[in-house]
Amino acid sequence: MTTREENGKFPYEIACGKAMKEIRNCPELDVSVAEFGNISTPLDDADRAFEGMAERYDLPLSDKVRGHFFRHNDIEAYWRSARPDSALVGEFGLTHLYRSVVEKHLADIWEGTDDAERELHGELRIFDDTPHTGSGRMATLRATPGTTDPEIWFFDMREGALEMDIDYPTYLDTLLITKGTIGWQYLYCEAGFGDPGFTPIVDGLREMLDVFPRLFPDHDYSDLRARLQERM
Repeated sequence: MTTREENGKFPYEIACGKAMKEIRNCPELDVSVAEFGNISTPLDDADRAFEGMAERYDLPLSDKVRGHFFRHNDIEAYWRSARPDSALVGEFGLTHLYRSVVEKHLADIWEGTDDAERELHGELRIFDDTPHTGSGRMATLRATPGTTDPEIWFFDMREGALEMDIDYPTYLDTLLITKGTIGWQYLYCEAGFGDPGFTPIVDGLREMLDVFPRLFPDHDYSDLRARLQERM
């Protein structure tokens, strides 16, 4: 069941609004984008959107997924650290869940190099992207018939598709804690942290976990810190 708050917004929209305010008001971030996209009819009707996914695409998504519904076509932010000695960057570009299922097929961008990859990519739908940094990294959900709680896979051009140890609602919640810091998703993947190519990612995550508890003291970064330590 999807519920609204008294002001007509859905709970995750309210959480996003708070995160956007935190990003915009942080004096140590240079913010290029932090905004909500348009709301389109009939995608503003949660019951209709979920009924459509169930009936047309055999995706009877769970109440847990429904609890993180948002009406906006997209929700995006792009920022960089204002400190001259910092390479800390963050970006997210969330897409409305129905639009992700219908329009954002990973296979349209990257078909895959063998039969197994092609089959997997044909089932993955992009719901978080990074168009401003152009990093080629994106989060996807695996939309297989009958799915109630889709698997979450993180894709980048170098590593391919990596299954994440996280579900869709937790991904959306963690995104707001990290503010979209580039590479936070690898903390939930079996990724090559020992590879020299990961050094910039690791440096950015270390910096995030060093400064964010001070910049955003209302959030708990202990689990993210433990995950980074486990992977080093």
